Amino acid sequence: MASQIHLQPDPIEFDNQIFDLAFHPSENIVATGLITGEVFCHRYTVDNTNENINVLSIRPHKKSCRGLEFNHDGASLFSVSKDRSIQVINLETGKIFVKKADSHDYPINCILRLNETTLATGDDNGIIKLWDIRNGNEIMKYSEHLDFISDFAFRLDTKTLLSTSGDGTLSVYDIRRPGLVAMSDNQDDELLSIAVVKDGRKVVVGTQEGIVNLYTWNDWGDTSDRIIGHPQSIDTLVKINDNLICTGSSDGIVRLVGILPNKFLGVIGDHDEFPIECLRLSHDDNLLASSSHDNTVKFWNIRYLYEEEENGDDKNINDNMDMDENPSRGGSRNNGVGKNIGNETNSFFADL
Repeated sequence: MASQIHLQPDPIEFDNQIFDLAFHPSENIVATGLITGEVFCHRYTVDNTNENINVLSIRPHKKSCRGLEFNHDGASLFSVSKDRSIQVINLETGKIFVKKADSHDYPINCILRLNETTLATGDDNGIIKLWDIRNGNEIMKYSEHLDFISDFAFRLDTKTLLSTSGDGTLSVYDIRRPGLVAMSDNQDDELLSIAVVKDGRKVVVGTQEGIVNLYTWNDWGDTSDRIIGHPQSIDTLVKINDNLICTGSSDGIVRLVGILPNKFLGVIGDHDEFPIECLRLSHDDNLLASSSHDNTVKFWNIRYLYEEEENGDDKNINDNMDMDENPSRGGSRNNGVGKNIGNETNSFFADL
């Protein structure tokens, strides 16, 4: 079992800061967007070679690439930027085949594909837009937030989009309708990351102050619980399953956290003391990728978490990683286990 735990691709190093990561929906490919506006795709291997092969290098943006999302079958890659554009890269040809300039009035900060036909983008001024992937038309615009959109989560069964913002609020939207469904009380803290857990009954939100806020679905006013212990901001988090999340903090540590019961379970890995910028899960959920201000993507094999969590065996989970018994101090670190170009066109996304 130990050999499987340590089986993971080697880190991928870059010359500039990484803003976002995206995993291909079915192949062993990870995309990275850099502060330079460059986008790279690497094919990674999980075997004795652990080799990473660069299969795409392109610069679709003149300013930083802040967000990436594959389309539903992985044939194309959406990228958004500080330059306010949305662009689409064809993975087979390596060429940009759609450029939508000035898609927002302000720099775009995040992106999420909601389903096969709908894309969500959020900008630095709190504006959220929904796009029809089939024709590129803007189909909805929400403007309730007063500061940057930091992250999205989507619940497919209820068609509900959740957004977090630097203005300290969580917003809830039914993507089939205009207008706001609900907005949380202002938390007087920047809300930076979000995920839906517990079979849709709970929502977890990472904050600037290092607190994980828990909300109960349909009770959006105030938090129902809080997890305290991260010493710095929780800039990114990812759902492992309904009971487990991984958090990426500005102290450079990737932690495993249990939800209800709320418990720090250990350290997945770290980037020394460089802030964690992004966490993403691979298409098969076996690998967690993290990026940091050290300009590196690291991979962590987390297959054992599913096996042992299903058996309800926290002890074995703890045995397979370094414990973080005092999360405010970071605990011990684990290094082995373990986000005017062209013309607008009505045919935007039409070929996807």
